[in-house]
Amino acid sequence: GLLDTMRKRGIDTHLGHKVKAFEANRVITEGGEFDADLILFMPGMTGNAWFDDTPLPRSPGGLLQADEHCAVPGFERVFVAGDSGSFPGPDWMPKQAHMADLQAEAAATNLSDELAGRPAQATFKVELMCIVDSGDRGMFVSRTPRGSRVMPPSIVMHWLKRFFEWWYLRQYR
Repeated sequence: GLLDTMRKRGIDTHLGHKVKAFEANRVITEGGEFDADLILFMPGMTGNAWFDDTPLPRSPGGLLQADEHCAVPGFERVFVAGDSGSFPGPDWMPKQAHMADLQAEAAATNLSDELAGRPAQATFKVELMCIVDSGDRGMFVSRTPRGSRVMPPSIVMHWLKRFFEWWYLRQYR
């Protein structure tokens, strides 16, 4: 998978330790220190500060709680999609635009149904799909409850990602 490919390219990973500090070309974690030429760090997500001023239920991480229909428990006709929500699902469920699109579709369908007097029944599919681009090659990575797939890096995936980004973002230009 992805970790195997990184290891073959000589990229060390340090997983499962909280970061204590960054220095120039150095990372200090609870598990030790190590030198680094390039540091990629993704902090955990928390909820928006204004959520504190609402009665909406929150997850331990501060996100809005949601059920499998994207509904916020205890609130009529209140739905959430994307990064603001904490949804039931596997630990690996991604916070990415593709997942937010799937959640938004379920939320919109359910809100429309409730406004028409029908119960909310739409759910979202849990899947991770992305192309990890390394500048001149791309590697397709996917995961669903049925399993995962990692394709070897190729120039085709690099150009496919470039095209997809152009296609997806054109609506905002």
